[in-house]
Amino acid sequence: MIRFTIRTLLKNKTLWAWPGIFILFVVAVTIWGGVSADPSGYSYAINLGGLPLPTGIVINQLVSITILIAIIGIPTHFSENIKPERASLLLSKPISRSELFVSDFAGVYTFCFAYTVISVLLLTLLTAVHGVLFPFHHAVVMIVFLPLILISYYITIVLFLILTNSYLGGVILGYFLAGFSSLFLNVDPFLQMFGLTDTWFETLLNILAYLIPSAEGFQQIMGHIFSSGFSSLDGSLLAFAFASCVPFSLLGFYLLRKKQF
Repeated sequence: MIRFTIRTLLKNKTLWAWPGIFILFVVAVTIWGGVSADPSGYSYAINLGGLPLPTGIVINQLVSITILIAIIGIPTHFSENIKPERASLLLSKPISRSELFVSDFAGVYTFCFAYTVISVLLLTLLTAVHGVLFPFHHAVVMIVFLPLILISYYITIVLFLILTNSYLGGVILGYFLAGFSSLFLNVDPFLQMFGLTDTWFETLLNILAYLIPSAEGFQQIMGHIFSSGFSSLDGSLLAFAFASCVPFSLLGFYLLRKKQF
């Protein structure tokens, strides 16, 4: 089932835009720009058409586009799999609902990991062509955390796909709810802005923070390491981000097992 999911994702033309964006970026910078070593020796500088581009902003934009493409493209196969006709066909084979759910996530993670490695290799090729070494911590943080960011969004989307039986509804609700997780990482200014200084509100938001997959938590860790190296790794934030993915994962698993096809 894992191989089936990966093959399905590889055939998804929407997801071809993921490596396509990186290929276009590499070609554009190679032809019309360049890459130079940062004087500090910690990073590198990109220019396009004679204009310097902030490395951090460029990579963040590439990652943001990648996340959007993945959110649109990846859930399509799961949406099809839970349609009564397709689900009946899949479950008529020697595969349980539990295996269907777990293997789907394994397949999606493997796919995201593989495409992330390809993306990093393309960026490494870009810097190598210009005689610059792609920073090791940049490569590692992208390979480790980009798939985790995508999986945290996917967990939320899958839950709403099961609840709504609608691809569009699942993607929109899942995307905005997972994106809403950024609020929980900086809740004090939000409470003060609306005058919600009561401890009850803060307690409620702290509880909700552990119920919604924290895509923003993984993104913040990725951004901190990208700009400052592994010394900036926040272990407590990492543990929180993983813990926040558990409730929706278990709920989605339970609902799929009970769903009528």
